[in-house]
Amino acid sequence: AKAPTEVSINTQTGNYTLALSDNYKLIEVNSGSARTITIPTNTAVTFPIGTQILISQYGAGQVTITPDTGVTLRSSGGKTKTAAQYAMATLVKRGTNEWYLAGDLTT
Repeated sequence: AKAPTEVSINTQTGNYTLALSDNYKLIEVNSGSARTITIPTNTAVTFPIGTQILISQYGAGQVTITPDTGVTLRSSGGKTKTAAQYAMATLVKRGTNEWYLAGDLTT
């Protein structure tokens, strides 16, 4: 499937587990407290390989991207947290339970 030319925004204010409908969306986390985005296993949510999901820290609370048990998350330096307010990151599914994470991240 082709990626849409416009990105829909899914605003969240609490911890959130990704859903199939998040493919090619921006998950905007708007919270004053730290929040967690969880990547579910392929058994729980069957994202197609090549799925792309954007994540932004809109509020002051740092966002941690966490793989569920059985999911491998690959990122430069093992970074899994947004670096600051308005930081963005991209998730790309590369295998059955394997994702890349890149962007404005820190440990």
